[in-house]
Amino acid sequence: MARRQPKKKAVSEGTETAVLDLAGLVKVVEAQGRQIEQLLRATEEAGRKGSGSSATAGPAARVGVFVDSANVELAFDRLRARADWKKVLNLLVDGRTLVRATAYSPVHDDPGVSIETQRFAEPFLGKGFKVVTKPLKRFADGSIKANVDIEMALDIIEMLDRLDVVCLVSGDGDFQRLVEVVQGKGVRVEVIAVGSSIASELRHAADRYIDLQPLLSKIRA
Repeated sequence: MARRQPKKKAVSEGTETAVLDLAGLVKVVEAQGRQIEQLLRATEEAGRKGSGSSATAGPAARVGVFVDSANVELAFDRLRARADWKKVLNLLVDGRTLVRATAYSPVHDDPGVSIETQRFAEPFLGKGFKVVTKPLKRFADGSIKANVDIEMALDIIEMLDRLDVVCLVSGDGDFQRLVEVVQGKGVRVEVIAVGSSIASELRHAADRYIDLQPLLSKIRA
């Protein structure tokens, strides 16, 4: 019996050593697990930041703004309101890249009349717009007309290769076909008008419609 006691002691010591080794191993594994969790959290956070920056790093859409000034100014007149066209322009561009903003304005047929006094041209002067004018035509029956549709359409078509979005500011239903042609070239069309002045066929043709009437508090002159 005396000879077997050392063997039991050796077994007991070996068991204790194994237990200690196992406990140490568990601690190492737990520490590694915590490190992995921290690494995963750091990776996920970096991924979120990276996806956010990539969303804003791409090129901004190129926008052209084309305004049928008589159409929208008369619509504002019916509301007894005036718009600050600089504010309107900022609203329409909305962080995108503005390529060109043009207002098409009928003016008096007397070239001696200053453009600063022209009802449909003056609101756009100094507001970031190029103003294209067309003299009024007087007919024998006394009627007056100055249609700028053709000028607008030609300018828009000529600029399509430099634009991603066309902002057409008019409620005139005659522009429906123009909208469809522009869309056929892969360019988005946003139609902007004032309240009920928009023709239903033009509104439905647009990729996006913006009514300026509810926005008067933001764009009022």
